Amino acid sequence: MMRAQLEQSQQQRQSPPEGAVVAPERPPLVNRAGESDSPYVRRHADTPVAWQILNADTLARAVAENKPIFMHIGFLADHFCHLTTQDSFSNPAVAAVLNDAFIPILIDREERPDLDTIYQNYSEAVNATGGWPLNLFLTPDLYPIFGGTYWPGPGTDHSSAATSSEAAEAREAAGEESYTDFLAIAKKIHKFWVEQEERCRREAFEMLHKLQDFAQEGTFSSGVTLPVSEAPVAADLGDLDLDQLDEALTRITRMFDPVDYGFGTPKFPNPARLSFLLRLRHFPREVADVIGDHEVDKATAMAVGTLRRIRDGALRDHLGAGFMRFSVTSNWSMPHFEKMIGENALLLGVFLDAWLGQRRSPGRSLSLDDEFADIVLELADYLTSSYVRAPQGGFISSEAADSYHRRGDRYMHEGAYYTWTRREFDQVVSAGSIDDHDASAVAAAYWNVEEDGNVPQEQDPFDEFINQNVLSAINVEAAELSKQFGVPASEIRRLVALARERLRAHREKERVRPARDEKVVVATNGMVISALARTSAAVRWFDKERAEKYLAAARDAAAFIKEKLWDEKEEEANALRRFFWDRPSQVRAFADDYAFLIEGLLDLYSTTFERQWLDWAKKLQDTQIRLFYDAPFSAAPSSAVTTASASPRHAYAGGFYSTESAALSPTILRLKSGMDKSQPSTNAVAASNLFRLGALFQELGGENSKPAAGEEYLRLARETVSAFEAEILQYPWLFVSLLTGVVAGRLGVRRQAVSAAEDGKGVAAADEPVLRKWYTAPRAEAAVLVLRDPKAKGDGKPVVNGWKDEGKK
Repeated sequence: MMRAQLEQSQQQRQSPPEGAVVAPERPPLVNRAGESDSPYVRRHADTPVAWQILNADTLARAVAENKPIFMHIGFLADHFCHLTTQDSFSNPAVAAVLNDAFIPILIDREERPDLDTIYQNYSEAVNATGGWPLNLFLTPDLYPIFGGTYWPGPGTDHSSAATSSEAAEAREAAGEESYTDFLAIAKKIHKFWVEQEERCRREAFEMLHKLQDFAQEGTFSSGVTLPVSEAPVAADLGDLDLDQLDEALTRITRMFDPVDYGFGTPKFPNPARLSFLLRLRHFPREVADVIGDHEVDKATAMAVGTLRRIRDGALRDHLGAGFMRFSVTSNWSMPHFEKMIGENALLLGVFLDAWLGQRRSPGRSLSLDDEFADIVLELADYLTSSYVRAPQGGFISSEAADSYHRRGDRYMHEGAYYTWTRREFDQVVSAGSIDDHDASAVAAAYWNVEEDGNVPQEQDPFDEFINQNVLSAINVEAAELSKQFGVPASEIRRLVALARERLRAHREKERVRPARDEKVVVATNGMVISALARTSAAVRWFDKERAEKYLAAARDAAAFIKEKLWDEKEEEANALRRFFWDRPSQVRAFADDYAFLIEGLLDLYSTTFERQWLDWAKKLQDTQIRLFYDAPFSAAPSSAVTTASASPRHAYAGGFYSTESAALSPTILRLKSGMDKSQPSTNAVAASNLFRLGALFQELGGENSKPAAGEEYLRLARETVSAFEAEILQYPWLFVSLLTGVVAGRLGVRRQAVSAAEDGKGVAAADEPVLRKWYTAPRAEAAVLVLRDPKAKGDGKPVVNGWKDEGKK
């Protein structure tokens, strides 16, 4: 395999990629960022770097001119991406080197998550760190020469903990010169290429070959070529069982921070892990029998304690709403200030489960006065606000970390919208009144606002946060402040609420809100649709107006994606586009777009019983299977004999690849991941969807489904989970979302039937308590809700029409 790839690489030096148009004389490079579909890329249209679009012609030019490629991968919300643009890409000296010595290509990581994942693996392998921006020097055929995260611009003092400091220190220890300045690095790589091209190519090729190890996830069950009649059928989960949940919890417990809660430093919210810990209590009894009731209680305590720190710490926007991406400090005190909408949607789901799942004293029912209910409503309000809903429809991608502190400022600063000096804080809260001095003092104590600022010096090496305070209310109780200030706890709460309103009003009037990335990304919207649909269903008995608002926003987003990004005429190809911004993107959807959108539609269907969402989810699922599923040999027709052999693009092992088989270059690896990161893995979500669709279509049937559609989906669900058997058995704590699939695979899909009302509108009165119990229960294993027609004979025929007639189209 390696020899064949090397020969292909050598051939590419002589000829451009197939289909490329090669001009005999090429004009000078010009900046083409303005042609992009991405708002992040388009922001670079005025920089002096001659940015190119990644396509066959660009690769052909790199081959023809024998120039390395410089590839920058970033996203609009990130502070260090903004800093790189400001200090390096706007620098004429840097631009001159990139334009003359390289072919510069700019990538939005939200537009091409496949490339981002591949080269993040490279950065982690070489530098022991990853993140954004990701700056890469590649051969003309995309083999990695050198890369890293943030490099300071020439002549600036900026640096980052994300810089490849370990690699730089290692070079210095070996007596080699360390290059951490962007311009110096670019010149060094150019010199290396000019003087030692063959060595450069060889080492880059060898590195990519090593990177193929990262692409082996979910492929270890691939076997030798067999006749179909002899090929094994993945009808069960192999050695995967409930024991892996116990092993995962044991390792997670060891990783847990018992002082500051959460896991590791920096502190990421990690919704998938928190969801797993919360679900353990609500899985079928067989799970607790394996793990033990005491350990299940400890898991719940870890999750709840961490959620309290996320709620009270600096990740939360205490004046508005929403959570920042992560904290650079162990005690949740110093965030990276960007807000990612998808991760906020995932957190809404986890906080919803925490509210719904907490134990209550006998006779006490669920209430909006319970812990976490306020965060659920706050987050859902944020996701349905004008800040997050895109002007053209759907939900945006993110809000940026950098902004102007006040109107008329020339330069943006990280966190400027969210931080306060003590003087400004006091002036705003007291509103110039001596009588309100206590409000200022109480609020300052509540949010840890100090005279000299509360940002640790080690987190501010270049004095960018001098005297600034990040609001954080960890370990602050109204009862303690009541004793400190000698006033009732109710008065403390009133003063804090007064301060919050005054600070929010001042911020909205005087400050400039951070820029938004208004891309409507399918995967992100699927997450929001799911979270809002579930929240709407849960709060409909407590706040009907809010419930209707959340549901309307979820419906609107689903309808927008179907109208703007889904083209049934292309259903035999990839009918779904990745995102919308001004126009549908040229980039087609990836497996994660399908997975999260299907999940959102299933939750929307479960909330509304509107059949259109279920039918569309089925079409999307069938397309996802056709484009991305790694069908085992046994999936071929029984009359055929399989002659194919496993390859890096087809392992024949089950599970979903992240990309389609075809690629612009063979260098672009095809990955199949089951490991959770900031989001649940695509394969875990896909397996859950298949379990739910299988159970639903066993019950519902329908004109668009084959008689055995339900059984087929259930088989594919088990097959998807078992594709990662080798990895789960070795590292179960890294695959906790797939462990939920193990529960469903071993114990079945939970089902609940309710009867429709006689008039076809809503549920029969006798089943309202059943419905309420279902909607106000936290997530556990895969589960489905089925609406039956009471007029049918026997057990009843499932109803096909909607929860509300006006919802049907």
